[in-house]
Amino acid sequence: MNSLPLIGERISYSGQLGTVKYYGKVDNTTGTWLGIEWDNPNRGKHDGVKDGKRYFSCRNPNAGSFIRPSIQVIRGISFLQALKAKYVEEFYGSTSQEKVTLGSSNGAIEVEAVNLDKIRNKFANLRQLREVSLENEHVSRVDEPRSIRETCPNIRGLDLSASLIPTWSVIADIAVELPVLQRLALNRNRFAEVPLDTSKMSISFLNLTDLQLNGSLIGWHEVQRVTSFMPKLVSIELGSNQLCELEDSATPSSVHSSIRNINLEDNKCREWTRICWSLSIYIYLERVILTSNEICCIPPPANDSQLLKELKHISLSSNNLEAWNDLDALSLWCPALSSLSIIGNPLVEIGSESRYSRPFIIARIPTLSILDSTAVTSKERTDSELLYLSYISQRFGLHERIAQLKREHSRWEELSKKHGATLTTSVSHQDRLSRKLVEVQVQKTFASAPSETTEFIDPTMIRMLPSMSLKVLEHKIRKALDIEKDSSCSLWLKMNDGTWAELSDNSRDLDWLGLEVGSQVICCVTK
Repeated sequence: MNSLPLIGERISYSGQLGTVKYYGKVDNTTGTWLGIEWDNPNRGKHDGVKDGKRYFSCRNPNAGSFIRPSIQVIRGISFLQALKAKYVEEFYGSTSQEKVTLGSSNGAIEVEAVNLDKIRNKFANLRQLREVSLENEHVSRVDEPRSIRETCPNIRGLDLSASLIPTWSVIADIAVELPVLQRLALNRNRFAEVPLDTSKMSISFLNLTDLQLNGSLIGWHEVQRVTSFMPKLVSIELGSNQLCELEDSATPSSVHSSIRNINLEDNKCREWTRICWSLSIYIYLERVILTSNEICCIPPPANDSQLLKELKHISLSSNNLEAWNDLDALSLWCPALSSLSIIGNPLVEIGSESRYSRPFIIARIPTLSILDSTAVTSKERTDSELLYLSYISQRFGLHERIAQLKREHSRWEELSKKHGATLTTSVSHQDRLSRKLVEVQVQKTFASAPSETTEFIDPTMIRMLPSMSLKVLEHKIRKALDIEKDSSCSLWLKMNDGTWAELSDNSRDLDWLGLEVGSQVICCVTK
């Protein structure tokens, strides 16, 4: 191997990973420089331009810098070198006398060890390894042909995250020697987009079911190229890859029949129609994570060809959705949807209707059985739909603006027939449900239990349906009292005799737990 890294080679320098993008002279300086594109964009100073001259290019604008070649530039080791360094302890010589300190003696008792090498040898049998993590172990290349297969052929799960592997060709060379490999983590790597060796790729990932490529800056087109060689792939993670607009690649030749789960968390996929169009190549897709993607609107589908008909679970948390009609459209896009996460959107966090967000969502999406990780019971669905009908009647009055009503509330007619309600009868439903709503006073304290303090702050009133669960109440209390996410809290109910009872069964509804109008609840907050 050459003494200096080549262009395209991956290196580690002072604990930071990067790719060599330039090697040579830099104007107005002496000696040789390496132009590095750092994986961490905050590590660099520019994008490959110095004094107005471009020497290389970076995917992130400030990820580049120049460094001098030195012994601090680590070029990486082979797969087996990393494996043995981590999983095989160096043997002592057979003539060595070793003493072992008994752990329970606090260093007071030492005994002489006999045949300790035999014990090490037993645990150093790499053929027995099933799960292997070589994350950040500077793996950069494959070993001699068949040497990996002969050493550790039974690896089923492999983590090569934050490595120094430069191309998919090296990954394929490693994977082809692991015949039972099912799970492969390649997070925070940087692979050069070079032509793939079709013959090599087609035999390297035959049993792979799970692939992680979070934080790798891989493009959507490259994902399609790579995963086309993985016939059994079920789940793929593509979080934090700066994906903006997924390409319109939905053609019959690119259909994926095996993939069921895709994680696209923390990207910039804003356009809902484009997202669905691109995901439609996964014809059996069941679960999609789209948390933190700046989605602000879900328009109705233009035709059935774009629908995600098999999708059952979707996370849209921490986006910018703010219109109720977005949920009506979501129900059309995903007709089999049973689980939804939507916390962190303006729709459910701010505005006068946010306090009723859970029952309104349940009423608008008839297939939901889980909302924000909390089960929707049949009783809660009935109460939610009646509350929703009552809200409509209160807003629109008796037979007024029917066209606008149907446009804004697409399930109104369906729910009216289901519950035998009309705009006239919904007024009486409103009266009954208003009396049925549980209004409790909540306050917070920083003691471990309310009996240990008299300092209670932020008194506020919260209205809830009695069929809602304690878990939902806790979420609303956190929101109302502005309790930080990293803080833990316990809820306590004041009993008739003045004592406090902790509410701990999140699966129970408020009616079962004994909460009623006028109940006092204390939230004990700890960091």
